[in-house]
Amino acid sequence: MFKHRFMTIPSAAYRIQFNDSFNFSQLSGLMDYLHNLGITAVYASPILQASTGSQHGYDVNDPSRINWQLGTEQELADLTVELRQRGIGWIQDIVPNHMNFDVHNIWLKDVFERGINSSFANYFDIDWEHPFCPGKLMAPVLGEPLKDALHDKEIRLQLEQDGFYLAYYDKLYPVNPDDYNLLLSGTETEGQQHLNASLFSLLSKIHSGPDEWAAAKKDLTDRLLEPALADRIRTRLDLLNDDSTLLSQLVFSQHYLLCDHSISNNQLNYRRFFNVNSMICLRMEDEQVFNDYHQYTYSLYKKGYITGLRIDHVDGLKNPRQYIDRLRKLFGEDCYIIVEKILDIKEDLPDFDIQGTSGYEFLSYVNQVVTDRKGAAQLLDFYKKLVPQFSDYESLVFEKKFSFLTNYLNGEWDNLLRLLLSLGLIQDEEIRTARLKKALGVFMAAFPVYRAYIDRLPLTGHDQDFVTQAFNVALERAPDLHYELDNLQNIFLLHDDPNITANRLAFIQRLMQFTGPLAAKGVEDTSFFLYNPLISHNEVGDQPCVLGIPVKQFHEKMIIRQQKNPLSFNCTSTHDTKRGEDNRMRINMISELADEWMELVKRWQQINAPYRTQLKDVKAPIPNDEYYLYQTLVGGFPDTLELNDDDFIQRTKTFFIKVLRESKLMSDYLAPNEEYEGATLAFIDHLLNPEHEFLASLMPFLKKIIKYANTYVMLQVIIKTTAPGIPEVYRGCELWDLSYVDPDNRRPVDFEKRIRLLDELVRLKKEEGVDVALDYAINHYERGAEKMFVTREILHLRRANTDLFLKGEYIPLYPADGDRVVIAYFRRYGADWILVVLPLAIVESEGTVMHLDLPPDAPKNWTNIFTDEPVSGDSIEVHSLLKRFPVAVLKNI
Repeated sequence: MFKHRFMTIPSAAYRIQFNDSFNFSQLSGLMDYLHNLGITAVYASPILQASTGSQHGYDVNDPSRINWQLGTEQELADLTVELRQRGIGWIQDIVPNHMNFDVHNIWLKDVFERGINSSFANYFDIDWEHPFCPGKLMAPVLGEPLKDALHDKEIRLQLEQDGFYLAYYDKLYPVNPDDYNLLLSGTETEGQQHLNASLFSLLSKIHSGPDEWAAAKKDLTDRLLEPALADRIRTRLDLLNDDSTLLSQLVFSQHYLLCDHSISNNQLNYRRFFNVNSMICLRMEDEQVFNDYHQYTYSLYKKGYITGLRIDHVDGLKNPRQYIDRLRKLFGEDCYIIVEKILDIKEDLPDFDIQGTSGYEFLSYVNQVVTDRKGAAQLLDFYKKLVPQFSDYESLVFEKKFSFLTNYLNGEWDNLLRLLLSLGLIQDEEIRTARLKKALGVFMAAFPVYRAYIDRLPLTGHDQDFVTQAFNVALERAPDLHYELDNLQNIFLLHDDPNITANRLAFIQRLMQFTGPLAAKGVEDTSFFLYNPLISHNEVGDQPCVLGIPVKQFHEKMIIRQQKNPLSFNCTSTHDTKRGEDNRMRINMISELADEWMELVKRWQQINAPYRTQLKDVKAPIPNDEYYLYQTLVGGFPDTLELNDDDFIQRTKTFFIKVLRESKLMSDYLAPNEEYEGATLAFIDHLLNPEHEFLASLMPFLKKIIKYANTYVMLQVIIKTTAPGIPEVYRGCELWDLSYVDPDNRRPVDFEKRIRLLDELVRLKKEEGVDVALDYAINHYERGAEKMFVTREILHLRRANTDLFLKGEYIPLYPADGDRVVIAYFRRYGADWILVVLPLAIVESEGTVMHLDLPPDAPKNWTNIFTDEPVSGDSIEVHSLLKRFPVAVLKNI
């Protein structure tokens, strides 16, 4: 259909979250809206066949076809034609690290059925020699121990359309074909000879390819389902289901071991996505696996339906560089490729053959520059007095990473130790394995970033720095393990024997597949819910130990971004962020109102103290959770400032249960503390009860927060759309986004509301002029109209000036009188210029006279794209510039 003659680089992307309630048909109805907004690429969540009802698509069951709940390939083709007519491309999110752990996974089903004989036995990261269950795949799917499930008759034999299964509630697991003789015993019919031949044929093809196996299986099951025989078989199965001894023997004779889901925290023989049992990881380093997994997606690219790729969780792959090189070779130089990668402030994007990242680091830059450092320092001191046990962030992170490893990843930890020993990498045979295991864990918990990308020895550059730093911190945390740590550190050295070096590299690459998940779970999903001085910084890509950066540092980061990663996404919300982008801006505003906030919190603690519940050891909620909750309400409170229904209250309660369990302090997922959770939910009910004085004291402060934060909301949009990088709008975020963490941020989007608002803004501008459209946006700011107005105006400017934004220089402009008062910068490409002027320190600088002196080579005549006002001269007075509208983007005339 289409030919890729050169790379299609979007000027702006829009994230679409497909699921059973938003499919290709719904997207088709949004194409005019996206075009009118200024979008030039759909950024689509995974579209391959996932589990039925999946709300995200990352649990892939079949990589060779489109998810039937979304539509057909023909519908995708038709959709693509319509998108191209509007100049809109398609960036596809792909999931190479893991698939769904379920019998509906077409590859895994074959593994369940044939075990090590399966054509796909080595497609998944399974340890077939694991001492707990050698030759079997662990299936931690039961809600109780296997013996109890058998005793309670929760596991039953069933005959289905394609063979025999063990049924556990609504889950079906195929029976080992070697057991078919037992299941068919006593069911002889006139066609027994043909049945025996079919069964013999099936068993003889146990090592065959999937097509031959499927054909033989169909031949047999067609005979099994003949009415007379099927009735006999079901009678036989009823008898076997009542025979606990035989049923137990059958269960244990399978190629998989059904077991209690909780055992996976201590013993597991497959690699999971983080600690999620329902996601099994792939051996993507195997070229056959790579080819089979990407074949269909590549066909969609070759047909022109897809113009770019986003790689999910690249850090989970054994050798990300090798994977990206293969992907680039397959898709070619014209394919726009970005990776999901959380870049710590200490690291740069490796020199992969890609266009950039999905933009979490950009989110951090904006979040930091709008935070008032002076106020944040006051808040930090206040927090340390309030919750002194969490005053040392680095120690907290180490402790929580090590704790998560112990409680949730102990099985993976043991597997790493076994690999280490089996490769003969520790020469001292007298070394105690328990101490060696602990040293390995301490090193992992001390690793300063998510992972290193080590594909050769000796180490160089950042890889060397990160490994050295990790061992130094590990030694500080566990000086008694210096001998064991020294032995581990030797593994990172080049050895004279190439075989030993190869074994060392194999272990290191496996190790790096677990430092990332450990960082994600120990930091993002534990520490971020515990360390709470300003929770807007408890965010993916950001760090709560850094509360604000100088404007000069922000500019420096943008200059480097333009030099190194100009085609990375600029994101401010994603499906993984902890709170919506505007929720975050509200909480950041607290740093500018620190004195007032601290006095309010002291008062709230006093007036709400009677509503905390005395439990056995503590009062619920504890001060740390109470403080987190106050910030949560500031960030997420409805923009109408009304509680006219229970939706916000229930959403807040659901969110807070997740907060408590993720923090793993007063409750957790392994053993929920329902008493503490219940007391905390009762406290929320009190806070949000209009009859109590808390809401009355919150409202004036919240109104002030919203008034000021609305400007920062627009500031965030403008930086995202004008700074180096490609802006990505997360579904629905063209209006205010006050959501909480998933699944709250995956709620259905009211697109009809957005279409009506955009149409009205466009109509007013066209028929009555910019002033009228701008007044409408200002008067309806509580609906997010200003945010949408700003978004559309800049995205249209970007679309008309692609080279200016993709290739143009980033030139900081500093005010002549003050530091943290304004963010101003040029983008310049040839004769085309824009000047961005955005206010900071909004509370303190209202009405401040401030000048921006333009450099000699800058244009002298400009137009404000939001107001159509002309601006001229060698110097710009900021207060006058922002009098009509609080933010400004100027285009040279």
